[in-house]
Amino acid sequence: MTGRPAGIAAIEITVRGVVQGVGFRPFVHRLASRCGLAGWIENTPGSVVLHIEGDPAALSRFRALFGPGIPPAARVTRLSVRKTAPAGLPGFTIRSSRRDGIALSTIPPDIATCPGCLRELADPADRRHRYPFTNCTNCGPRFTIVTSLPYDRERTSMAAFPLCAACRTEYGDPLDRRFHAEPNACPACGPRLSVRGGDGAPVDADDPIGAVARAILAGSIAAIRGLGGFQLAVDATNDDAVRALRQRKHREEKPFAVMFRDVGSVRAAARIHAADEAILRSPRAPVLLAPARARSPLAPSVSAGLPTAGVFLPYTPLHRMLLDRADRPLVMTSGNVTDEPIAIGNEEAMSRLRGVADIFLLHDREVVQRSDDSVVRRVGRGIYPIRRARGFVPAPVTLPRSFPDVAGLGGELKSTFCFIKGDAAYLSQHIGDLEQAPVRDFYEEAYRFFLRFLDARPRAACHDLHPAYFTTAFAERAGAERLFALQHHKAHIYSALAETGFAGKAVGVAFDGTGYGEDGAIWGGEFFAIDGMEVRRAGHLAYFPLPGGDAAVREPWRTALSLLRTTLGAAEAETAARELFPGIPRDSVRLVLGALEKKINVVPTSSAGRLFDAVSAICGVCVRSSYEGQAPMRLEGAAASKASGTYPFTLAESGGQLTVDWSELVLGTVADARGRLPAGKISRRFHDTLAAAIVAAASRLAEGAGARHVVLSGGVFQNVTLLSRVLSGLRKRKLSPLIHRQVPANDGGISLGQAYYAAAQVAGG
Repeated sequence: MTGRPAGIAAIEITVRGVVQGVGFRPFVHRLASRCGLAGWIENTPGSVVLHIEGDPAALSRFRALFGPGIPPAARVTRLSVRKTAPAGLPGFTIRSSRRDGIALSTIPPDIATCPGCLRELADPADRRHRYPFTNCTNCGPRFTIVTSLPYDRERTSMAAFPLCAACRTEYGDPLDRRFHAEPNACPACGPRLSVRGGDGAPVDADDPIGAVARAILAGSIAAIRGLGGFQLAVDATNDDAVRALRQRKHREEKPFAVMFRDVGSVRAAARIHAADEAILRSPRAPVLLAPARARSPLAPSVSAGLPTAGVFLPYTPLHRMLLDRADRPLVMTSGNVTDEPIAIGNEEAMSRLRGVADIFLLHDREVVQRSDDSVVRRVGRGIYPIRRARGFVPAPVTLPRSFPDVAGLGGELKSTFCFIKGDAAYLSQHIGDLEQAPVRDFYEEAYRFFLRFLDARPRAACHDLHPAYFTTAFAERAGAERLFALQHHKAHIYSALAETGFAGKAVGVAFDGTGYGEDGAIWGGEFFAIDGMEVRRAGHLAYFPLPGGDAAVREPWRTALSLLRTTLGAAEAETAARELFPGIPRDSVRLVLGALEKKINVVPTSSAGRLFDAVSAICGVCVRSSYEGQAPMRLEGAAASKASGTYPFTLAESGGQLTVDWSELVLGTVADARGRLPAGKISRRFHDTLAAAIVAAASRLAEGAGARHVVLSGGVFQNVTLLSRVLSGLRKRKLSPLIHRQVPANDGGISLGQAYYAAAQVAGG
């Protein structure tokens, strides 16, 4: 420290978030050198720490340039700065990472190809020209290739590819953007492509991507080994090819996502704005649900009657090259048969997808962690997650305080699990519906992976209240000291509280399809009083009989018939059903009416999702459904753009509970449907009425509790038509809405709520 210039100052900066494996240390090294500063930077478990010293004016310049210049894939969640003593260092160095307590937080999510790598890919003079595995510290595979910790090349599937001399020089140069890029590779030392036919026989192809592109353009279905597993690809403008994919994949009507070459191509198929473009181009590169254009080039079978399109851009060099060669949009969907996990291994894919794919594009870099594509919508200018996987996982949700280790086990549909460790919550990738044994195996495999990588020792685990869920049974072998059960819709609310960090008085609204209620009924249209970490049921949609359980979900006319009987009486309900559901046999209608009369296989429900189902059937939009959520999605898609009035509804109070009576609303939709009012107008009136009812009920509860905030969660709020009207209505009442931005509002987010609840129980507050 002797002999240093007078007036030298020093600061220590600790940065948390996605700041490892994304080029953060080389960025700081370059910036410090540019500003003439000395110091050091090192990775620590879950953070990056840097010591900077030099002239105070240079320090101020460093701090001014630091925030705007961070690498595009980095995401800073917390940053602290403190003054410290100068050490008289001669220059700036990158220290070796501290390995003590290494956790999953050191692994960033997979990152879409950066502009620098795209330029190299397109440059004939570059040694990585047209190399489909080009990457650097700003992009490439991360989570999907890791086998163990700490996150170094030898502990990823890239260990099978020793670096050549040129790549090793890049890897060791702090000023190179490939400094410690663990997946670094080139044609001389990296993974390679191969092609096989639908029967598994090798195909001799000097240009594997070109061969597969030609097959796709000829109408074939291609299985492509992507970043987190296999994808099935067809020409999205060829309706015969899309329908063949539906038939072979057993996916009757659920919409497909489509990958486009560039944003200009997306604009031909969907209406997108600047904020949408930013989402599409982001390092996460999710599938974005956007309004479809009337004269879209996409085949009708892609969206199967929905007015939205799931659009995304190529996020690996392989995808980019394939889209360039095909020169048209491609359906790019999970490489599986519906309801199975995505295939990841070459032999696995050729076995499971035989009879589905006509040609296979393979490579020899192993996929270690299965991961589907993430799906989002845009609300306001921000992301509103629908499915959280590639590009998001394993980046943690930062919590408002630190907690002991706990786990949330999720639900049965759209399943995820969550570990809380300190002030970070780590959600798994989207796992799927747990009805099939292979998906359950995937759940357990992923759970053990996270448990090991986080070095988690759960003090508690929390599961759903439903006794028949797989996750309820799994709780006994989750490795936790204590077990908690939490009602499904309360978990939705706790999930939103966890990610927003809200603490205080609020009203919670949890609207979704079904959840086992504390009174044995099926809940789904719930209002809660929130006071800190206390969540108490304060209201709900009025109960109605749900006939047939899962059968009612598959056949929305059954729920509609129940509401007709409740509002019109049995005789008139049968008459109305003949008018509204002409394709349903009379015997079937009478059978359901008889079951309702005798209360056979009938349970009471307050489900908002089933109310959507019923109205969708009443106005003829969806009488039978082939996938979960189809009836509400079609009802939203049918809604007219112009307001056309609302239906009456009533708020009533009984036994300390506020009840939203929907009977007049249903009578109105039935009268309009029997009067042949267009379905679009009925749908718009229904959406506007339900939004008004939510706002009115939340306002009354907020006024009684002295609250100014309303928390919105549950799968029904994926409906942006409804959500936008609720947000607007609440703001007009001077209430502040809180919505999801990091985890899905649907069941994919409840594991966070379960973990947050359990953490608070263990921590005692």
